[in-house]
Amino acid sequence: MNQVEQSVAEYVDEVWEDVVADIEQLVSYPSVAVSADAEPGAPFGRPVRDALDCALGIAQKLGYQTSDDEGYVGIADIPGRGDKQLATICHVDVVPAGPGWNTDPFALERREGWLLGRGVIDDKGPAVLSLYAGAYLLKHGITPRYTFRALLGCDEEVGMSDVHHYLENHADPDFLFTPDAEFPVCNAEKGQFGATFVSPKIDGGRIVSWSGSEASNAIPSQSICELAIAADELPAPVENADRLEITALDNGRAQIFAHGIGGHASMPEGTINAVGLIVSYLREAEDAFGARDERLLTPAEHEFVKFLAFVHADAYGRGLGIDATSPAFGPLTCNAGVIRVADGHIEQVIDVRFPDSTSADTIREQLEPLVGRFGVTCQLGRAKVPFSVSADDPAVKALIDTYNEFTGKHAEPFAMGGGTYARNFARAVSFGPEETGLELPAWGGQMHGPNECANEDQLKQALKIYIVAILRLNELEL
Repeated sequence: MNQVEQSVAEYVDEVWEDVVADIEQLVSYPSVAVSADAEPGAPFGRPVRDALDCALGIAQKLGYQTSDDEGYVGIADIPGRGDKQLATICHVDVVPAGPGWNTDPFALERREGWLLGRGVIDDKGPAVLSLYAGAYLLKHGITPRYTFRALLGCDEEVGMSDVHHYLENHADPDFLFTPDAEFPVCNAEKGQFGATFVSPKIDGGRIVSWSGSEASNAIPSQSICELAIAADELPAPVENADRLEITALDNGRAQIFAHGIGGHASMPEGTINAVGLIVSYLREAEDAFGARDERLLTPAEHEFVKFLAFVHADAYGRGLGIDATSPAFGPLTCNAGVIRVADGHIEQVIDVRFPDSTSADTIREQLEPLVGRFGVTCQLGRAKVPFSVSADDPAVKALIDTYNEFTGKHAEPFAMGGGTYARNFARAVSFGPEETGLELPAWGGQMHGPNECANEDQLKQALKIYIVAILRLNELEL
């Protein structure tokens, strides 16, 4: 360990309890961005504004110069010797807590070397790390070559309108990294495609209500479907019986409760979509009813559930006929998490992350035959092209080298399906703090799912890596 690394290690040990306390404070805000709740200075609602003020308060305590972009983005600066700027960006908004938590999602719990709470890894924990990384400079009286700017976003999980507003009023930093993904360095992100499938009008339907995830980029760990039929008329589940519960409601209706395994839409491996479990059961129950010349669902519901079976056939778009892959980006992923019954229609939202071998227009065209076959309306949502920064960029190399030196690995930059702030800036990548393959405790969960957790040792190492990376980036010609 060289002298700089020794100094960094001592600093991290010294401040760590303060880091955890600040993460705890920031996690306490249920900061789900809701534009409909906007008020002056709080374009995404009061809870997000409160979380932003908390983060800016942490920055002020550490010695930063702070301001904010009309409540869209918080700004914390350490002035440098020149005009150029090195930046980080994290976000203080979170996805809804959702069901399935064993603890209060907005009360940090510290257990067996792990932190539990909504946002501990995505992205409130990393936001605090970024502030303490820059504060190392202040603690040691270092005036950086480049102004260090820690940006604090407020709308990453919904639409990233916060950075769009910021970039209308501020210049791009000369280089930026966002601690909102996995190590080592993600220098390429898949494109994004969103759509909502709407059933034809359903009159007198049996499906009264249906819920899944609260955010389109979350794979639902639970799904609940209420049917206008007595529970004792429904057949017992055969497939996935251990993940399905059928209960009788006081109103004479039946409730189907599905237990899946949640996660982020871009990383379906190891997850089980709870909505898909109910789709499979409804198809199974329909077959049982059909065997005795009866119908469980109305014809319109029957056709839409048949369509949903294609949607939920897999997590890679094969059932929809939109699957694609490329060497650089890997396979397309498709999450169908948000589902609802509204105004006599069933609506299913999809979140697609696609490689550079296809496009949003191609996906739209590929969906048309199946959508037309079932008489489904496809309402188009967001569409974003894939983006990348060269792995040979000196700044990217500095990040990779720093990570590899700390870990003893020989890692290379990678592409991912998750969408981060990086795609909105001219020269930006995502950089940790998660580690691929880190085994979660039995009681812990992933980001966007219940019981979101972060390993303290992992976070401590990430903080050390960020500090050294910032020092090294200041040695480069940006």
